[in-house]
Amino acid sequence: MDTEIEIKFLAVDDISGRLPVLLKNYNILKQDQFHLSNTYYDTADLALRRADAGLRIRSKDGVLEQTVKLAGSQIGGLHQRPEYNVGLADHSPDLGLFPAHIWPEGLALDALQQALLPQFCTDFVRRRWLLSCDDGSEIELAFDIGEVRAGEASEPIAELELELCRGDASQLFELAEVLIAQGGLRLGAVSKAQRGYQLAGLSPLPGLRPLEHVPLAAADSCEQAMARMLHQGMAHWQYHEESWLAQPAIELLVQLREGVSLVHQILLMFGPLISHKVNSSWIDDLLWLQQQLSWLDRAQMLAQLSLEKGHYLRKLDCQKEVLRRLQEQGNFLPDEDKLQQLFYSARYARLVLRLTHWLYRQDWRAGVSQQQQVGLAAPVQGLADRLVDDSWQTLRQSALGNPELSRAEYIQQKGKLRRNLMVGLCFGDLYPEAERLAFRMPWLDILRGIEDLDMLTPLEEAYDQLDPEQQQELTLWLDRKQNFLLEALEQSRDQALQQQPYWLATE
Repeated sequence: MDTEIEIKFLAVDDISGRLPVLLKNYNILKQDQFHLSNTYYDTADLALRRADAGLRIRSKDGVLEQTVKLAGSQIGGLHQRPEYNVGLADHSPDLGLFPAHIWPEGLALDALQQALLPQFCTDFVRRRWLLSCDDGSEIELAFDIGEVRAGEASEPIAELELELCRGDASQLFELAEVLIAQGGLRLGAVSKAQRGYQLAGLSPLPGLRPLEHVPLAAADSCEQAMARMLHQGMAHWQYHEESWLAQPAIELLVQLREGVSLVHQILLMFGPLISHKVNSSWIDDLLWLQQQLSWLDRAQMLAQLSLEKGHYLRKLDCQKEVLRRLQEQGNFLPDEDKLQQLFYSARYARLVLRLTHWLYRQDWRAGVSQQQQVGLAAPVQGLADRLVDDSWQTLRQSALGNPELSRAEYIQQKGKLRRNLMVGLCFGDLYPEAERLAFRMPWLDILRGIEDLDMLTPLEEAYDQLDPEQQQELTLWLDRKQNFLLEALEQSRDQALQQQPYWLATE
C-alpha cells in the first residue's frame, strides 16, 4: 500500500511549455511522456462511491493495472489517500487481487465483484518530471491534458499534480509556490473520478449549502476547536468555488464569501493563542479577497429587485423604466471572465496554498509561549463564553444600542452585525439549541431588515435617469417602503436588546 500525498491544481490551459523554465532550479532525475487510458468501475447502486472508494483500470503502453483508492483526507488542494495497485492480465477488474484486510467489515466482496460495471473513462497525455530537492526529497510533477468521458458527454482535463515520492511534504508546497507565481492555476478540490461521476449523472453537481455551526463539545480544547473550524471554513469556501465554476450563480459566490469570512473570523478569534507565524499578509489577503467580492451585495440587490420581471416593484407605474435602469447598473458588475481570472490569479492561489500548508503542518504550535500552550490546551467552553459575550457587548455599545437609528445608521451596522452573528455561529454547538435560536432570531431579522433597507439604494441611484413624473412616483414609493422597514426594524431591535444572553446559563 502507498499513501498518496499530493497537491492538485487545475489549469486554464496547457502550461507544459513553461514548466521547464520554472523547474530550472531543480535536479531533474527523469522526464517522460506517455498516454494513459483509465476506466472507472462501480456497481449500479454506487457501492464503492458510498464507501468513499474509487476503482479504476489503467492502460499504459498496453500494460494493465488496477487501482483502488480508499477514504483519506483533504486540506485545501492537498490530498492524502491510501492507494493499492496490482497488475492485471486482461481488462476486467478482480477485487480478489487486493489484500483482503483493506475492505470495510461486512462487505460482501463476491457480490460486489459480480455487480461491477464500467461507469466512465479518462483519457489523457501525461508529461512527467521526477525532481530532486536540496534536502533529498523527491517529487513527481505530472501535467495531464485530455478529457473525461461518460457516454456521449465529455469535459477537458488540464491538471497539474505534485506527488511526494519521498522526503518532506513541505517541499511540495515550496515547489507549488514557484508554479503558481505566474497565475493560471488554482488548487483543485475535485478529483478526476469525482468529475467523472458528475459527468455520468451518478453524482449531483455541487450546489448551494448554507454555512452551519461547527460540531463542538465543551471538553474540546481550543486547539481542537480552532482546527475543526478552519477545516470547515476552508471546505465551505472551496466547495462553493467548485460549485460556481460548474454552474455560475450569485448565491454560490455569496456562500464562498461566507467561507472566506469564517476563516478570517477564526484567525482573529484565536490569534492571541497561536504562533506569530500566522503572517499578517494572510489577513491582508483575506481582506483583499473579501473586497474583491464586495460587489456581491449590490448584485444580490439587483437580482432581488428584478426577480420575476420586477414583481417587487409591481405597484410602480414606472416599473419598466426603473428595471431598465437597474439592468444598466448590473452591466458594471464583474462578469464571469473577471471571476475566472480572480480564481486563477497568483494571489488567490497563494492564499489558499499557504493556509493549506499551515493547517497541514499545524504550524500554530511553532514558537508559542508557555501561556499560549496552556490556552490552546484549555477547554474551548471558557473561550467561547468570553468571545460571545465580548461580541454581544460590542454590539450593545454600537449604534444598534442607541435609542433610535436612521436608515443610514442601520446600513452602517450591517458588517458589524454579520461578524457578531458569525461568532455565535462558530460556537453554537456548545449551547442549548432552543435558547440560542431564540436569541439569534431577532438579530437575524434585523440583518434581513437592514439588507432590505440597503436594497433601496440602487433605486435611489436610478432616480436621476427618470423623468419628473416618474421621480415623484418613485420618491413616494421609497418613502413608504423605508418607513415601513424602519418601523419593523425598531420593533425587532427592541425585542433583541431585551433577550437574555444564552451563554450565561453555562457559567
